[in-house]
Amino acid sequence: MLRINKLSLLSFVVLIVLIIVLSLSACSSLKTAGKIQISINVNTPKPVETKDIKHGLNAYIDEVSSVELIVYDSANTEVIKQSVNKNKDISFSFELPSGGTYKFVVNGKRNDNSFVFTGEKTQTLQPGQSYTISIDTKFVNGYLTVFVDLDDGLLVMYDVQELRALLKDSSGNVIKDEFFQITPQATRLSISIDCYPRVYSVGISARLKDKATSEEWSNNLDETAVSVEIKPGLTSVLDGFRIFFDPAEGHPQITYKFGALAPTINGAIYNVDTNELTINWSYPSSIANAKFYVYLLDKNNNLSLWDITTSHSSTKELLGVDFWNVQKIGVRAVVNGKESKIEYIDKSNVNITSINVPLTSSTMYTLFIRSFYDSNGDGIGDFKGVSQKINYLKSLGVDTVWFLPFNKAKSYHGYDVEDYYDVEPDYGSFLDLENMIKELNQNGIRVVMDLVVNHTSDTHPWFLDAVENTTNSKYWNYYIMTLENRDGWNHWHWKINSKGQKVYYFGLFDLSMPDLNFDNPAVMEEIKRIIDFWITVGVDGFRLDAPKHYKGWDWNDDIPGSAYYAKQIENYIRSKLGSDAIVVGEVYDGDPSVLSQFAPMPALNFTFMYGITANHEGKDNLLVETISWVNGATYYLNVNHFPFIDNHDLNRWISVLIDQKYSGDTQAGIRQYLLTNALLLSLNGMPVIYYGDEIGLRGWKWNGDPWDLPVREPMQWYANQQGAEQTWWTKPIYQQKNITFGNANVDGAMYDDPNDGVSVEEEQTGYSILNFFKQFINLRASYPALAKGSLTIERDWKNLYVIKRVYGTQEVLVLINLDPTWPNNYTVPAGYRWVWYAFFNGSMFEFGPKSESPLTNDTNWTVNPRQVYVFVKN
Repeated sequence: MLRINKLSLLSFVVLIVLIIVLSLSACSSLKTAGKIQISINVNTPKPVETKDIKHGLNAYIDEVSSVELIVYDSANTEVIKQSVNKNKDISFSFELPSGGTYKFVVNGKRNDNSFVFTGEKTQTLQPGQSYTISIDTKFVNGYLTVFVDLDDGLLVMYDVQELRALLKDSSGNVIKDEFFQITPQATRLSISIDCYPRVYSVGISARLKDKATSEEWSNNLDETAVSVEIKPGLTSVLDGFRIFFDPAEGHPQITYKFGALAPTINGAIYNVDTNELTINWSYPSSIANAKFYVYLLDKNNNLSLWDITTSHSSTKELLGVDFWNVQKIGVRAVVNGKESKIEYIDKSNVNITSINVPLTSSTMYTLFIRSFYDSNGDGIGDFKGVSQKINYLKSLGVDTVWFLPFNKAKSYHGYDVEDYYDVEPDYGSFLDLENMIKELNQNGIRVVMDLVVNHTSDTHPWFLDAVENTTNSKYWNYYIMTLENRDGWNHWHWKINSKGQKVYYFGLFDLSMPDLNFDNPAVMEEIKRIIDFWITVGVDGFRLDAPKHYKGWDWNDDIPGSAYYAKQIENYIRSKLGSDAIVVGEVYDGDPSVLSQFAPMPALNFTFMYGITANHEGKDNLLVETISWVNGATYYLNVNHFPFIDNHDLNRWISVLIDQKYSGDTQAGIRQYLLTNALLLSLNGMPVIYYGDEIGLRGWKWNGDPWDLPVREPMQWYANQQGAEQTWWTKPIYQQKNITFGNANVDGAMYDDPNDGVSVEEEQTGYSILNFFKQFINLRASYPALAKGSLTIERDWKNLYVIKRVYGTQEVLVLINLDPTWPNNYTVPAGYRWVWYAFFNGSMFEFGPKSESPLTNDTNWTVNPRQVYVFVKN
C-alpha cells in the first residue's frame, strides 16, 4: 500500500514538472510569435532643380555625419533608437515586441548635431509579420537674416512706407515675400526668414514717400538682387543693403556692398554653327582663389547658372534657340566665400560668328525633308535623316542645301506657316535641327532656309486673333483686312468670327493663305526678328518665297513695290550674315525685265528654265536670251543668279522628256535630260538641282487632287522601295484618296516602281544618272573656274554651245551639242587639256574623266550630236 502511494506521488510530481515545462515552452513560443521584424530604408532628399552659386543640394548630404532613427509607440514613448555613421545607402534592421501603431523618425545630423534632413512615417504593424519600410526625407529649413541700412539724410526727406524682401528661385518664381517691421526713424532694419535650402535671388523692394511733395518712389526690384545660399538648419546673413538719397540722380537708390571685387567683361562671341558661346573677362592676378560663376539672364529676367570656372573665360555649347532667349550674360567672382556683384554684357554686344563655309562647287541642292530620309520609321523624312545622309550629299559635291520650309505649318509642304519661331514637329526637335545644321556646316555645306513671309496660314495665331478681335487686335494691320464688303473681288476671302462679324481679307494664292501687309512697318520689324531668330539658330542664307507678290492686288501688279521690300529684306540679311550670304528670290517670272528689278538680290532664273524646257534640243541664241540679262543688272557677288530646270512646283523634267517630248522613248529622254543638265551645271551663278534629279526621279503634277504632291514624292534609296529609312508618307494619303495609279497606294510612288532602275541603290555603278551628276558637280569643285569664274558665251548655236569660264589663271571650256542630228566644230586653243566627256550620240552612252596632255596647237574639234567636252587650261 505504501509502495503504491510512493509511486503515485512520484508520478504526480513528474506530471506537474511536465506541465510547467510545457507551459513555459508555450509562453516562449507565444512571445516569439508576437515579435515584428523591421527593415528601414532611408531615402535621402532629392536635389532641388536649381542652378546655384556654390554647389548642388546633393552636396548637403556630404555634410551628414550620422543618421539617427527613433521609433515611438502609440503612447509616444521611445522604444527604439539607433544610429549609423554614414550618409548613403542608409538602412536599419531591428525587432519590435508587439503589434500596434508606430512612428518612425529619421534625422540626418552634422558633427555638431545640427539637423540636415528629417523624415518620418507612421504605420500600423501586425504581430508576427516582417516589414520593409521606406522613409522619404527632406532637408530641414534654413534661415536668412537680411539687414538694411537707411541713411540719416534719406530719413530727413522720406518716410518709409513699405520695405519687403523677395526671394526668387532660379526660375524667377517668388518663393517668399516678407515685410520688414518698420520703426520710425530707425536707421537699421532687419528681418529673419525661414526657407527651404537652395540658392535664392534676394531683392529689396522699397516704397518711400517724399515728406515735402507726398510723391512716392519705388525701385526696380531686379536691380537690387543678390544671390544667397540657404543651408539646412543654418542661418545665412545678408548685411550690405543700403538705401540713400543720390543727389546726382535726384532720387533714392538701393545698393548692396559686395564682399569681393567684380570681374571686368572683355567681350563675348557666339558661333551660330558650332552653337558655342565664349565669354572673356579679366580679374586682378593678385587676388588668389577666385572662382567665377557665369549666368544667363533670359528675356523673362530669369537668371540661371551656366558655368563655374577658375579661368578667365568660358566656352560651352548653347543651342541657338536658347541663345535667342538670352538677354544678358553675367559673371560673378567668389573669393574665399565672399561674392561680387554680377557684371553683365548685353546680348546685343555679343559678336555673332559662324563657320566659314567656302563655296566649292557653287551648286545648290533643293531638299524636301519630308520626302528625303526617315530616321525613326514613321515614313516621314526628318532632320536626323538628313544628318545621316550628309555623306551622300558630300558625294554629290553640292556645297549648299536649300531646304523647303521646315517651320511649323498647316500643310505637308510647309508654305502655310503657323509659327515662324518653331519647327515642324514631324521633322524632329530644335536640337535635331541645330545638330543637322552644325553637321552640314562642319562638312562644308551651307544651309539655306525658305523664308515664307508673303503670307501665313489661316490658322496662324496672328490671323486668328485678327479675325476674332478685328480692329482691336494687335495683328489687324499685319494682314490686309476689312469689315467692308469685298464680295466678288479677286483674291478676297472672308471668315465669320464668334461675334458674327464677316471679316474680309486678301489672299493672293489661296483662301487658306492670307497675305501679310508690307505697308505696315510692324510687319517688316517682325520679319527682321524672324530673320534674326533663324540666323541665331544657324542658317547661312535665305530663299525668299514669292517676293514678286509682296505688293499688288494681282499676279503682275506693283512689281516695283514688291522689289522694294524684297531688297530691304536682302539688305537686312546681308547686314547680319555678311556680303557673301546666300540670298535668292523666287521671282516667278520668265521676263528678264522683271527679274532684274530685284537686283542686287539674285533671283531664281526662270528665264533659263522656260528657255531650256521649250528648246531641249537647242536653239540659236538660247544662252544670250536666258542668262545674259544678268550682266545688265548690278550684282555684288559672283552668285548673281540661280539657274534651274526642276523644282517643287514643276513637272519633273525627266518625265516631261520621256513621256511627252519623246513619246515614251526612255533612252532618248535620259540622254537629253543629262545633256540639258550638263548645260545647267556649266553656267555661272549657283545652279540649282531638285532632290531626286540626280537619280532621275519621275513625277507629274495633277490638275486636281492630289495636285502637286506627285512631284514631291519620296526619294528612292532602294531598288525594292522597302528600305528601313525609305520615306512613305504619301502612301496613306493615296490610300485615303483611293488613288491606285502606278501602285501609289502600295509604295507611295505614282511614277517610280520597284526595280525600275531609279534608285540610289541601283545607280551606284556604271553610266548611271547618279554618277553623271556626281561627276559633273564634282568637276565644278575640282576646277574653280567652272564654279566661280566669269562666263563668256563663245558659241550660242542650236547645235553647239561653247562656254568659257575664267577664274584667276584657270580657264575652262565646255562644249555641248544638244542637237540629236547635226554635228558642229570648234577650234580649241593650244594649252587646253581634255578632262571630261559625255557621248550620247547614236548607240553610245558613256561619260567620264579624261587625262590628256595639253594641246600643243589650236585644234579643230568636232562635237557630234549629243556630246559634251570639258577642257581646262591652267
